[in-house]
Amino acid sequence: MPPGRYDHSEAQIAGNTNLGAPVSGNFNAIIGGLFGGQRVTITPSIAARAGETFNALLEWSYNDLDLPLGHFTTNLIRLRTSYSFSTRMFFQALVQYNDRANLWSSNLRFGLLSDANTGLFVVYNDIQPLGLERGDFIIRSGRSLTVKYSYLFDILR
Repeated sequence: MPPGRYDHSEAQIAGNTNLGAPVSGNFNAIIGGLFGGQRVTITPSIAARAGETFNALLEWSYNDLDLPLGHFTTNLIRLRTSYSFSTRMFFQALVQYNDRANLWSSNLRFGLLSDANTGLFVVYNDIQPLGLERGDFIIRSGRSLTVKYSYLFDILR
């Protein structure tokens, strides 16, 4: 999109069932402007939880975009999970597929927390295209592993 100012209006409709229940549903729709054009985004999702330790969310986002550079639709399917081994140790995963880019991506995170959200974090990211070219752009696969340790200290003590 070219740089510049984009003014637009939009309307949003949202609703959900009891988010505290073991299984819940959510629906969101946005109709309005985007980057000088129009968009319709519809996002239903279903969530499940098992006590305080496991959460999962399956979400589908449909986007119909009519922009100055062209008209296209995209579908993004996302699965997000989280498991807490304890209040200080967790594992989280995000896996998603984008049909416009023909791309799978994942983000896996392990955390071992100390105080004030500090501690050890291990993050693995993976991007895998299902084809070398899609549309007007080329997507390359990529993987990264990040290890981070943070510690909070008070220099005034």
